[in-house]
Amino acid sequence: MPPTQNNTAVFLMDGEEYFDTFRDCLYEVRDAQPHARTYVRLGWWCLQHDTLLDRHANRNFGEVLKEVADAGHHIDICLWQPDDLTVKGLELAKMSDHFSLQTLAKNKATQALLHNHNQRIQVYLEKHSGAGVGYSLHQKIAIFSIAGTLKVLVGGFNIEHEYWDNIAHSRPYGHSCHDTGVLLQGPVTLDIEAEWLRRWKKQLPTLSLFGKPHPAAARSTLQATANDQVIQGGNLTITALTTNSESFSNQTHIRDKLVDLISHATKYIYIENFQFFNPELVKAVRTRIKQMGAKQLKVVLVIPDPLHDTDKGVTYLTRITYAMMAIESGYLDENCLAVEVIDGEITTHVDPRTQGTKTYSKDDYVWEVHEPSVNLSDWPQQNYRLRLTNKKTQAKTDVRLDAVLRFIHKGTGQKSKAQPKHADVAPKIQVYFPYRYGGLNQAPQTVYLHTKLMIIDSQHVVLGSANFDCRAMDYDGELDVHIDDAAFATHVKARLVNHYGIHGMYEVPRACWNDSAEDHHQAHCVGLARKEPKDLWAMFEDVGSSKKLKFTWL
Repeated sequence: MPPTQNNTAVFLMDGEEYFDTFRDCLYEVRDAQPHARTYVRLGWWCLQHDTLLDRHANRNFGEVLKEVADAGHHIDICLWQPDDLTVKGLELAKMSDHFSLQTLAKNKATQALLHNHNQRIQVYLEKHSGAGVGYSLHQKIAIFSIAGTLKVLVGGFNIEHEYWDNIAHSRPYGHSCHDTGVLLQGPVTLDIEAEWLRRWKKQLPTLSLFGKPHPAAARSTLQATANDQVIQGGNLTITALTTNSESFSNQTHIRDKLVDLISHATKYIYIENFQFFNPELVKAVRTRIKQMGAKQLKVVLVIPDPLHDTDKGVTYLTRITYAMMAIESGYLDENCLAVEVIDGEITTHVDPRTQGTKTYSKDDYVWEVHEPSVNLSDWPQQNYRLRLTNKKTQAKTDVRLDAVLRFIHKGTGQKSKAQPKHADVAPKIQVYFPYRYGGLNQAPQTVYLHTKLMIIDSQHVVLGSANFDCRAMDYDGELDVHIDDAAFATHVKARLVNHYGIHGMYEVPRACWNDSAEDHHQAHCVGLARKEPKDLWAMFEDVGSSKKLKFTWL
């Protein structure tokens, strides 16, 4: 979709802000006069109807949606339904706890409760119509129209209990979840509604010669117009981006835009995402690091702690990604002195704390990633190597990428005197896990990170429903927005950096510091833990040289 002008955007961080905004938008529609173009339209991966929405009135989503319908307004909902082959396979395998079956059960319960309520709510379960098993419709779209003037919510939040959390992550419901979204007004909302209508029209029967028209037919003809989207103060350029493999030609607009933005980065790339291992994105980051050379392009990657990875595959891929990017940056980073690797071939259940290690100095060796293939099916495998070439003898040593444990920089006691923690000695690639301080004499608690966001050079923000993995970039149904505006990007950066209490250059690059006048450190108990590759070992000890992963679920 082309860029649109004259929009507004409100950045929303964590469940309290997002769900409160959702509630307020629903109440706006409820309190409006009935009108053909006053309605609510939702397109969701998972909508659990008993998720609490209004905590002051103790009212959940299902109750509030019924209330909006009882006030005379239509509500149209599309929810994801796994394909029949996936469902049957999981049932035969007795995997009732699989997320696909759990999501299906929640969406079916929502449909049973709400469909045809007061003849104003329609709820349809929607299968991905692409030519693949396991594909999903992962978008999170909420459209609120009052007489044709739209407000739209997009982001990473699912409508489930665990996605509500406050900004301090104080675990009011026994868990924590960090996520982001945005409330949009202006012409970009027309593009988002058009994407929602594309999905809605799939509910219409291909042929209907007798009887009443399908209930979705009349609703499909209603669409807001450009004249109603003139917003006072709208000055943002925003582009709606999709991934869609349901059409004849796959749409990879999200991935293409991210690759383009990364290829022009000059200061920093801030990635905060539930997953980051799409090979095209990783390659774009590595390429840009090489192009920039000695210039100080920094990459900050904030990802969930591996403790949240139950099947270990994501951690393995993240580790490979980290090692590949760190090798490229380490070779060019003047502050990087050496790389520490596990000495010898990795075996199942190896513990890097007991296995012997070897250090290769940058003074003595040239490092490079040996990359035999960029084929999607081959990319996650263990045939990627760190190739170390002795500068004197030209002898080559190949080390598996998942044997890389640590990159040694100035200030760590290796070949140099200890130096203060300062941005000048921080690595160009920095990986963090979010956590919350547990209080006096208590261990820090991990924060479940579900965000799908990237900031580049305090100018570009991309956020929405898409993880930076292979599914979301190549074939699932996803929706992101690209906001091209320095003031908005700086605001988002400030909120995130303040949220994590960043106060030193060693913790994040100087470019990612909060350089605005916004309130500092909104949640004093939340922080980031910077990690080395060895910190990812704990959760994939079962992945050794004897087991080659196929990752068909990517």
